[in-house]
Amino acid sequence: MMNSKQPIPGQRQAVRAVSTAGAGFNITPKEIVDILRRHLFLIISLTIVGAVFGVGLWVVLRMFAPKYTAKTYIEVLSPGQSDPTVIGTTLANKDIAYEFRTSKAALIKQQRMLQELIRRDAIRGTKWFLSFGDDVVEIIKDLEDHLGVYPDRNSNFISISMTCGDPKEAALIVNQMIDLFIKSQQTTAEADIGLKLRELSQQENDLRDKMRSISNSLADIRRSTGLTQLENNSGDGAFRHTITQKLANLEIQKMELEGDIEQVRTSVASYEKRTATDEIIIRDTENDQVVIYLIQRIAALESELARKLTNLGENHREVQQLREVLRQTIAEKDARSNAKAQQIRDSDVTTIKDQLAMLVNRLARLEQLRAQTENEQKELDNTRATYDQFVSDREEAKNKLFAIQEQISKYNLMKQDAESAKVKPVGLAPEPLEISSPKLLVFAPGGTFLGFMLGIGFAFLIELLNDLIRTPSDVMKHVNIPLLGMVTHKSLDSSTKKADMWRVTRQLPFSIMSECYRQFRTNLKLSADTDSQRVIFIASGNAEEGRTTVAANIATTFAAENKRILLIDANFRRPTSYKLFPISNGLQQEDTLLMDLSGYLTGAGSIELTIRPTGLENMDIIDSGSVPEHPAELLGGSRMAELIKYAKEHYDNVIIDGPPMLVSDAKSLAAQADGTVLVFNTEITRRGTAKRVVREVKEINANILGAVLVGVKVLRGGYFREMFESYQDYQKSENGQVTQKV
Repeated sequence: MMNSKQPIPGQRQAVRAVSTAGAGFNITPKEIVDILRRHLFLIISLTIVGAVFGVGLWVVLRMFAPKYTAKTYIEVLSPGQSDPTVIGTTLANKDIAYEFRTSKAALIKQQRMLQELIRRDAIRGTKWFLSFGDDVVEIIKDLEDHLGVYPDRNSNFISISMTCGDPKEAALIVNQMIDLFIKSQQTTAEADIGLKLRELSQQENDLRDKMRSISNSLADIRRSTGLTQLENNSGDGAFRHTITQKLANLEIQKMELEGDIEQVRTSVASYEKRTATDEIIIRDTENDQVVIYLIQRIAALESELARKLTNLGENHREVQQLREVLRQTIAEKDARSNAKAQQIRDSDVTTIKDQLAMLVNRLARLEQLRAQTENEQKELDNTRATYDQFVSDREEAKNKLFAIQEQISKYNLMKQDAESAKVKPVGLAPEPLEISSPKLLVFAPGGTFLGFMLGIGFAFLIELLNDLIRTPSDVMKHVNIPLLGMVTHKSLDSSTKKADMWRVTRQLPFSIMSECYRQFRTNLKLSADTDSQRVIFIASGNAEEGRTTVAANIATTFAAENKRILLIDANFRRPTSYKLFPISNGLQQEDTLLMDLSGYLTGAGSIELTIRPTGLENMDIIDSGSVPEHPAELLGGSRMAELIKYAKEHYDNVIIDGPPMLVSDAKSLAAQADGTVLVFNTEITRRGTAKRVVREVKEINANILGAVLVGVKVLRGGYFREMFESYQDYQKSENGQVTQKV
């Protein structure tokens, strides 16, 4: 029974698929190096051809089309307008100066300058000009390509060069361009200065007219208002107008009067709050003669009452009468005091209110006078503001006029300055003495590099156009199934060049090809649990891909492990079992009842009659026989299932060699088997075919154990060469003259 912890084949296949997922979308640096190594001869050959071509082209161009370059410089002065009245100039920022030189260089190569250059008689008479046949467009294009104008970043110069076939004409074109550009810049500078002088003169006249208008306006203000000292309105207090002084006095009086009113209002409130018990009222009341008299009488009555109380007692009639008289006198005194207190309070309140009314009337008259004075002050302020504005405008116009007059003087001096154009010629361009083009240091490395790049390009193009499954990495990247083994091409080993590929593991057990089959057997055993892969179907996409060869040799390697192996030839259309394992004459005579797979599936005999020995130990075979009707249905039917069940019971492994997957029979066999091994041939199998085969097997839910790659060759950059050489060395080091059956 399968171990519960052992992953099923589908899971192992999925793990391998995940590990290689995405590998086909990128090319690794190792693969790039391998491609270059495989096509190293092509790359070296094209590199040499490119170098020879570059040198040859240099020789031809030097003999028949040499080029000469004349060169000189123009000095560009510091940007900005220079002041001729100041000795020395201020240096501009380095970046700004470079941008200024760049703009000047752009002006030299503008189309207008080039057109003016070719209009000059000296240029029109050159062989260079005549070679274009008055084609202005081509002439301008040639100037744009060969007239070089480059501003120097670290100096104040612009280099101007011209390349053509005649050294004299190259120098002539450069000198004519410099002369044209210098004159053009001087003309432009003079025109700009003249335009600026006209603008400044107009501004000067406008300012003079403005100053006259302002003076007239000031005179009109003084005449119409009649006010004096309008210009002496300083803020230091040295002079103050009478209206301003009057308004200030009124403001002070107002503040004092408001203070008095507030004080009187406080007194009114205080007087209104007085009562009869107020000390002031009590004091004023006690000074009343009637109150004084009543107080004295009360004192006499109290004295008399005390005497009689002593002599007569409390209940005596006279005591009672005297006590009543005393009570009436006290009541009269209190009434007189209250009346007098109210009279005093009312008199004080009336007096203070009259004083308050008088102060309020004074404040109202003061406010009226102050408002009138404020109006006069506002009128004065407005007049002064207008007057001051005119004075300020006059001073501003006077300053501007002075500045403009200075500018006019400077521009008049600049008009006479020879450096106003900001460019100066350094000297005429000399005739070049050496050829500037072609240069060997350019053509030889250029041709070499071009050949090298073409070699690399062809190498990658060959690789991209080749869609065969050639290497193990191709299987992993493009097919995305586990690679169980690879079988070398027979040409790699001298011992296998003429060997029978169907019997190579029997005839040459120590060859590297036989070792490849043994490795395939080991990987196949380890790819899944042994019980889950006992029936193995060997399939391929097309015919002639080595499917039968793999089936025969892998069956032989399994049998070498003392396992009972049954090889079933299920390819009815191209049977090969009689060629691989021919029937001996003795067996044919003794067992006339021996039959094939076709007969068994059609119901003609039993399973035992279909199996025959191969002549090898532990290995039997079932021949395919003739093509029956409906082979796909028979291979997928119950009798085929019974045959496989019988084989599982009596054999350790069953190897089925069927037709290619383009035949429907193969799908029936793949569905019956425990696992399918796909055979890819490096010389036949294309990537699209391999992908199609994998897709078709997966569509019928068959289990793909992996693939085996047949016909693998040693490629430059591949690890297979190293493995092959190591195996050969290992075989030589063995005491290996001993022969051993697989």
